[in-house]
Amino acid sequence: MVKRCVGCPNKETSSTNISFHRFPADKKLQQRWLAILNRTDLTDVCNKRVCADHFDSSSFVETQSSRKTGALKNTKRLKHGVLPTNLTTSVRITGSSTSIATQTDLDLNGLSDLFEKLSLYEQKLLNTTICIERFRHDDVNIRYFTGFRTYTLFKLVFELLESQYDNHFLMYKQCSGGNFSCLPSAEAQKLSKENQFFLFMIRLRRATEEYELGIFFNISQTTVSRLIIAWTRFVYSVVSSISLWPSKQQVQENLPFEMKKNYPNVRVIVDCTEFELEQPSNPQAQQDTWSTYKNTNTAKALVGITPNGIVSYISPLYGGATSDRSLLNMTDAGSLIELLEDGDQIMSDRGFALDLKHTHLSLIHPPFLQGKSQLEPKNVVETRIIARHRIHVERCMGRIKNYKILNGIIPMKSIYLLNFWFYTCTFLTIFDEPLVKII
Repeated sequence: MVKRCVGCPNKETSSTNISFHRFPADKKLQQRWLAILNRTDLTDVCNKRVCADHFDSSSFVETQSSRKTGALKNTKRLKHGVLPTNLTTSVRITGSSTSIATQTDLDLNGLSDLFEKLSLYEQKLLNTTICIERFRHDDVNIRYFTGFRTYTLFKLVFELLESQYDNHFLMYKQCSGGNFSCLPSAEAQKLSKENQFFLFMIRLRRATEEYELGIFFNISQTTVSRLIIAWTRFVYSVVSSISLWPSKQQVQENLPFEMKKNYPNVRVIVDCTEFELEQPSNPQAQQDTWSTYKNTNTAKALVGITPNGIVSYISPLYGGATSDRSLLNMTDAGSLIELLEDGDQIMSDRGFALDLKHTHLSLIHPPFLQGKSQLEPKNVVETRIIARHRIHVERCMGRIKNYKILNGIIPMKSIYLLNFWFYTCTFLTIFDEPLVKII
């Protein structure tokens, strides 16, 4: 059997003049050898060898042996208790009679062994680090870390962003007073664009602290913070430029059967969502963000989905004191009211109402008791039908909150990013499983 060294690629051949030595019998000394050679993974060293390259000349004593030929021959024996060294070199080839062709073959064999070993080390390193390359064939962890169902979807969105990528844009960091200055790129360049996006998505989906992300990706916390700010602004700038609002014809063509049967003119199903804020120091800001529903300071937004469950409208964030009715009746450029057309219907819960001036629209919501102790039978049926359709917008709200960056109390220092995060997370729910199954 060919002897091989456990600490380097050296092996016994007819042309080598390297001696190979057994491990010491002493168990403690064995463990010290294994630790020095970075081979603590070995449990049985009975048939393992270490080559002479791992010892200096003072570690040997000259002896004479006649085991095979009967003639005395000088050999090297290790002194008791000596320790090896961990080489960083690859293969030693000696022997004055070795031909150039033979030497080349040995060099290539040694390099082949070395490359194989390096490949194994590289794979081990990859399996102990957080990077997108590790999860390209692991959809379970892709979903856990990013929210995307598959790596294919992750890659699809990344390629959309990459096509709009602006290196200058990603060189900005937030400074006091709202000014921006250039971000030194040296450390940021350690990460590929795809891994920068991966880091950003972990921050959104898992709300992993910036300090931890710095450890995971081997960059400083400051660089993590700047990358998150830059990618937050960049991703928002791309996704917010994509029109979500479908035409009336598109909505009509994709109406679920039950909606077409009961409410064929519904264009959008709406609901509001709130995110808890750290209490502002400014009294007016405290008043503007106080939510009587949540009994705390919040930011609030209106979200609309099509009858078949696709996000079609995302409002800006407002203070938690803003009522559902006020959010629905906003008439700013790009507001929901401005997007709707004559004859359109909006489905909502009881907290919404249309201003009288919007006579070209109608609102569908569960019936009120109107002073009665209970609903009439026909109203009970109507309430149940509406609830079956509205459940989809409530599930959409749940998907938005699956991005844990929006789940905790948003600190004041991050308020300026909250609107970007909210819009981006809501947009990304489009890539989840359909809310309504089309039969």
